[in-house]
Amino acid sequence: MGLALDEPENNDRVLIINEIKVAIDPDIEPYTEDLTLEFNQEANGLVLLGNDSDCC
Repeated sequence: MGLALDEPENNDRVLIINEIKVAIDPDIEPYTEDLTLEFNQEANGLVLLGNDSDCC
């Protein structure tokens, strides 16, 4: 699973989460439940936390 700062594709599901527009590919949407997006200083970037699914 990846993260991109890009415009939504035609088939993406677009949501507003905490006043931020988020586009989610419908194929991976079930795997995004219970995820948290955080800034990680060690990684010097954004990371997705939670959901211990073996999807990827």
